Amino acid sequence: MKSGKVSLNLLKFFINRSIAKRRKTYPPHTFREKINIPYIDDGNKQHTYDVYLANEENRKHVCVINIHGGAYILGRHFDNYPFGYEMLKEGYDVVLIDYQFNNGKIDTLDLLKDCAANLRHLFDNLEEYGLEKDQFVMTGDSAGGHFALLLSEAIINKEVASIIGLDLPKFDVKAILLNCPVYDFTNLGVGVLSNSGMKRMLGPKYNDKEHMKALSPKTYISMIDVPLFVSTCKLDFIRAESLKLNEDMKGKKGYAFLDIDSDDKRVDHVHNVTRPQLEESKTVNNAMARFLDIYL
Repeated sequence: MKSGKVSLNLLKFFINRSIAKRRKTYPPHTFREKINIPYIDDGNKQHTYDVYLANEENRKHVCVINIHGGAYILGRHFDNYPFGYEMLKEGYDVVLIDYQFNNGKIDTLDLLKDCAANLRHLFDNLEEYGLEKDQFVMTGDSAGGHFALLLSEAIINKEVASIIGLDLPKFDVKAILLNCPVYDFTNLGVGVLSNSGMKRMLGPKYNDKEHMKALSPKTYISMIDVPLFVSTCKLDFIRAESLKLNEDMKGKKGYAFLDIDSDDKRVDHVHNVTRPQLEESKTVNNAMARFLDIYL
C-alpha cells in the first residue's frame, strides 16, 4: 500500500518527538556558540542557523557545514547538534544550517534557495563568527545529504548553479561528507508514495522529470573533483541510493565508502547522526574525521 499525505504527517509527528527527546539528553558543552542566527529576517524559525567554534587547544580551523535531513518535510538545524558535538570534540568548527519544508505548495528548489541564502549570510559574516581563517567542508544526511552534494556541485561548477537557478557564495569546498544521502532524486519515492504523498514530500513539480533531473546530484556527479566520503548501513531504508552513488564514484581518487554491516535495529538510517554514541556510529564519525585528516 502506498503512503499518502496523512501518513507522512503522522511520520513527521513521531519523528519530531523522538528527535526532541534524544537531543534533550545530550551532554552540555563548553564550545563557543552563536545560535538561532536569522539569515532571512522574517520571523521564520527555519530561516535561522547555529555556529559553534571548537576549543582552541585542538581547533583545526576546518569548518563543517552541516545540512539536516528529514524527508524534506521535517527537522531543524539543532536536531543535528549531537553529530555536531562529535565533530567539535575532534577540533572542527561546526555550522548547522536550515531551510523551510516542502508542504505540497512550495518546491524542493525553494528549500535549496533557502540553503543558498543561509550560505551567503554565513560567508558575509565569517569574520564576526571567527571563521575567516577556516577551510570548509560540506556535510549532510539523507535529504540533507542530497542538498550538501548538489550545492557542492553547484559551488564547484557555475554552470550547475545556473542550470538550477542558485545564487551561491564563492568559496572552496575542500571535502564532502555524506551520511545515507538521497542521490537519484528523479526516481525518489516512485512506487512507494501515492500522488498526494509525492506532492507533500517533493513539491508540486514531482512529476516533471526534467525539473527533478536538474535537482538530482546524480546528474552532475562527474564534475566532483574534491574528496568525498559516503556512509550507509545494512538497515538504511534508502541504502540503494548510497550504492548508486558508490557505483558512480568507484575507483575515483579521494573517494571513500563505508557500509556498516549490523543487524542491530538501532543501527539504521543516519544512525551516526541521531545516535552517535553507538559503537557503529562512532566507527562512522571517527572514519569521517580521519578522512579529513588525510585530505585537508
